[in-house]
Amino acid sequence: MFRELRLPLALLLGVVTVGVAGYRTIEGWTWLESVWMAVITITTIGYGEIRPLTEPGRYFTLAYILGAVGAGGYAVATLTGYVVDGGLVRDLSDRRRRQRMSQLSNHFIVVGYGRLGREIAEDLRHEGARVVVIDSTAQHLEALPPGVLHLVGDGSSDAVLREAGIERARGVAIATPSSAVNVFITLSVRQLNDHIYIITRVEDADAGPKAIRAGANAIVSPFASAGTRMAHRLLHPNAAEFVEQLFNREHRALVVDDVRLGPKLHGTLAGLRLRDTHGIGVIAVRRPDGELVTVPHSATNITQGDIVVVVGSEDAIRAFRAVAEG
Repeated sequence: MFRELRLPLALLLGVVTVGVAGYRTIEGWTWLESVWMAVITITTIGYGEIRPLTEPGRYFTLAYILGAVGAGGYAVATLTGYVVDGGLVRDLSDRRRRQRMSQLSNHFIVVGYGRLGREIAEDLRHEGARVVVIDSTAQHLEALPPGVLHLVGDGSSDAVLREAGIERARGVAIATPSSAVNVFITLSVRQLNDHIYIITRVEDADAGPKAIRAGANAIVSPFASAGTRMAHRLLHPNAAEFVEQLFNREHRALVVDDVRLGPKLHGTLAGLRLRDTHGIGVIAVRRPDGELVTVPHSATNITQGDIVVVVGSEDAIRAFRAVAEG
């Protein structure tokens, strides 16, 4: 913080110190008198001498004026410009932002704030998640809503990722325009956090397997996904509309979420009667060994450690999560 002020502050302190030491030594004045004389000389206020100067004192003052007025004026002008031009406010804001990031945990990181990254961050914020955005171009981050934590830097840099709290984060979305860069960032993230969930953007088929080998849990190809959605919309318009409403942040009457089961909830789906007791439906079950049970039937057994994919209202899912996770 205040890196720009190190030189002018050091220069100003040095100039004042020379003046105080000179008047203290040559004239034998008190510390306060010496400081006063040094300050009014540097600032050219011209209140006059505290006491008549001796001849050595006059020689010293002459040399001091020639050297100190320029140096002191530069230091004061720099400090004033720093405050007036907004540097002080900017640095204080940056300091507060970094302090907030150091306290984050279980948050999400979005690397790359282009069109895709902007949508990812907005959806995460709409769900109430805490988000840190990283982009190498400061102009891209100017479009961020106020209060969103962000960093200007290389998303593959260990220092930048650590500053964003990668070791404490819940997940990261890597969405820069370059597949090669995204794969490299994926590798960097995985090396810093073995357990974080990573989803990586790729533009071509060859980059997908590389991203998975680098440590991505899932990959997304925007063009392929958009093409699939458009074709599905043409072939099955009603089903497609229902699915799109599930993931539309503007319509939250019905949502899909996943809930990890704790020790208090276990049994068959028929026996638990989740639709009647909690108002939610189970559409898939992820077993601890990675098996995904889609369209589970009434006799499907669920137990501690399973992750159930449920559909229902936000309030119903929130209440069910409180019971299921304990």
